[in-house]
Amino acid sequence: MEQNKIEEIVHRIEKVLPKTKGKFAPEDISAATGFSLSDVNDGLKRLLEIYRAKVAMDTNTGKLVFQFLYPLEKVGKRSFGEVLYSFLQALWKIFTIVYKAAIGVILIVYTVVFVIIILALILASSQSNDRDRRGGLDMSIFSGIFRAIFEGMYLLSWSNAIQNVTDPSGLRYKHYEKDKNKGKNFVQAVFHFVLGPDNPPVDKYADEKEAIAYIRKVSKGKLTAADIVLLTGCTYNEAEERLARYATKYNGELEVNEDGVVTADFQNLLHSAAKVDEGQIIYYYDEIEPPATLTDNSTGRNVAIILMNTFNLVVSAIFAFGPATYFIKGVEVAVPWWFSIGLGWFPFLFSISFFLIPIFRIPFTAIAKKNRNKNIMRKKLFFAIYKLKKNITLESIAQMINLPKELFDEAQNVLNKLVPELRGEINLEGNKAIINADNFIDNISILK
Repeated sequence: MEQNKIEEIVHRIEKVLPKTKGKFAPEDISAATGFSLSDVNDGLKRLLEIYRAKVAMDTNTGKLVFQFLYPLEKVGKRSFGEVLYSFLQALWKIFTIVYKAAIGVILIVYTVVFVIIILALILASSQSNDRDRRGGLDMSIFSGIFRAIFEGMYLLSWSNAIQNVTDPSGLRYKHYEKDKNKGKNFVQAVFHFVLGPDNPPVDKYADEKEAIAYIRKVSKGKLTAADIVLLTGCTYNEAEERLARYATKYNGELEVNEDGVVTADFQNLLHSAAKVDEGQIIYYYDEIEPPATLTDNSTGRNVAIILMNTFNLVVSAIFAFGPATYFIKGVEVAVPWWFSIGLGWFPFLFSISFFLIPIFRIPFTAIAKKNRNKNIMRKKLFFAIYKLKKNITLESIAQMINLPKELFDEAQNVLNKLVPELRGEINLEGNKAIINADNFIDNISILK
């Protein structure tokens, strides 16, 4: 169909939507506009690409109806907070690119340059018979710096420390503290010290690829909103919106099965003529986020980086705040302005930022750790509900995931939010809270 005609159909349907409050069957649109059902379906495909909507069953007729969020809201519409967050992320990315380009020069190159300068000054001073130090540079400062660095290097030879780690559910295990950064060179370790460890890039099509792989390999062409929840952990409402979009995007046939559940049939996706790298199927409860760490470096690497930057900080401070002239072999030598800036103020300010940025990141890392722990708790509870299926209580969940009693309140708070998101209920029976998640469990394709 021509693009102009599709846009005309979409425009006509948009005029009908206010009268129906966003809820209608394709036959209603045909009756209101005179377009054929084929034309209406083409227009609906375009509308589903533009606006948030889901497909549901009409309880009166048992037929499919489209339910657009009304007033209409565009797919991917972001709040002001989300836009601001994206803007700040973009600024941070630009800053990290610029900062990384400077780190290698300032930390490593300046360290080498300063060592060469100091050794030259010490050598010149030792060969001088002029004992007049008026206004001169006290070499004991630099010898003290070297002594502090060498004395601190014993930290690099620490043996592996064994630490006990407790995850959010109370499970404990022993773990060796990192002492090697295999696959990570020293410059990368410096980047991570200042700007934090890098996380793998997010594939924006990952969820779609995973859903298609699930359709092709697991569910024999069928997909329900419950399947999408199992794969992604999103709310049931969001899963229904995704199901409508997937049906439109991948030419799925929407139908109501014998249980009254909206199902998308993607038999067209089952055809295969070649082996390709398909999406990887990882159920929501197994998708654990990378740990939120400040540097992800070993203690030895961090100590070495701190010593190097401290050395640069102190030496550059001496050049920045030192006298305007020095006596070398009895000759008074004036310090040029570019020397004070290039070897003094610039590396001095940069070295300060080198310590301030990690300090600034500490509270954000703490928040990220806290959120990750909450997500892990949610995944564990999600997994328990999925596996137990019936007669679920907090006690049966706790027994299954080995949840200690001190975390019961936290788990209950997570359940109070998770269960409604799965279209479930928490009912009181005697002194126990029974969790009913049948709407989710009964509609998963692989459990039928």
